[in-house]
Amino acid sequence: MLAFYLASPEVENDRRALNVFHGMRRAKKEGRYMGTAPLGYVNKITEGKKKFIAPHDFEAPLLKWAFEQIVSNNFNTEQIWKMVREKANGKGRFSKNNFWVAVRNPLYCGKIFIPPYKEEKGYFVKGQHEPLISEKTFADVQDILDGRKRVVKPKIVAMDNLPLRGFIKCPNPNCNRMLTGSASKGKMGNYYYYYHCTSSCGVRFKAETANEAFLKQLRYMSPKEGMVDVFIEAFIKDFNNKTKAQNTERANIIGEIDALNKRYQNALLKNADGEMADDDFQEVKKLTKGKIEVLERRLNDLAVVGTEIKDLVASTLKKVANIDRRYENGDIEEKRLIVSSMFPDFLEFDGTQHRTPRLNSVIALIYQNNSKLQSKKNGTSLSFLDLSQEVIPLGFEPRTHTLKVYCSTS
Repeated sequence: MLAFYLASPEVENDRRALNVFHGMRRAKKEGRYMGTAPLGYVNKITEGKKKFIAPHDFEAPLLKWAFEQIVSNNFNTEQIWKMVREKANGKGRFSKNNFWVAVRNPLYCGKIFIPPYKEEKGYFVKGQHEPLISEKTFADVQDILDGRKRVVKPKIVAMDNLPLRGFIKCPNPNCNRMLTGSASKGKMGNYYYYYHCTSSCGVRFKAETANEAFLKQLRYMSPKEGMVDVFIEAFIKDFNNKTKAQNTERANIIGEIDALNKRYQNALLKNADGEMADDDFQEVKKLTKGKIEVLERRLNDLAVVGTEIKDLVASTLKKVANIDRRYENGDIEEKRLIVSSMFPDFLEFDGTQHRTPRLNSVIALIYQNNSKLQSKKNGTSLSFLDLSQEVIPLGFEPRTHTLKVYCSTS
């Protein structure tokens, strides 16, 4: 009897533990997140005492921004984490470990993982919580982190007073180095910034003069009236021609999904009538559902591109038309991104104005210099193209990636 009394509580504890385990597993299968809310979410309770997680007012926007920055390939993940910490200013749970766990967690695209148990394999279910990013964005992030996509990891070392550092080429014909930048402390304790060459040629320019000249030339590059609207119409027309194949692919995917659904319905009827064993039915169900999920993901990707491209191009080109104001009011990261996007080769400063052998072809098309479109005026030309008047003609299809650079400056 003593052994029975001692064993009875242990049996009861084991029974309760199993009930809790299966209850939590059943809740996960329903798409509910169990436990303390992860980074970017907060635990909440409905009026009916039902617990759920919701996006955190402060952490969620920062984490979403971090995912977008990883996809843009402008900074490596370590730099993005540091920028998030600066933006958070000590608030939130943005430790390094939390951040790395978050960028790998499919929870943020609306998926919850059901771990394997006994003979049941692990799989994902659609969560009941609000996702922070799309499945496509999460997949792109994983590809970048796994090295399946080319990752651009520029080292941002410029100070706010030296946005052109590393972009200006030494004007000395015997020197092909890029100018660096530094600050010198004056007698009164003030700092003075310079762009200078690291070789013995001794080339040196005041940063204030070079920066003002660059901004002045950027302002001078005003697009001809109506040029942006014409470019938008031409791009959309070309895009519609290119998406005929996409529409055909979309119709084929819909047909494949319908065929798989019919196959699943037939298997369901045969199983109900006893013509198909349960094991065979489960195998057919698993295969068809998996294929349908892959096809639906491809279909969603095609739909997103087709519905958003027109608005995306229009909004992006409007920003390009006002690039001088974006440069003047932007932070150091945005300024350097604009410079690297507009000038694919290099800048050369002669003490008065900047020159470059080649402009970005999209910018060259939109930013038509008034002296070329109208009558030639007397005075010093502020065009960047003094080194070469050759502009590579624009082709819409090959140059689509150029527009993507400007989307990232928003």
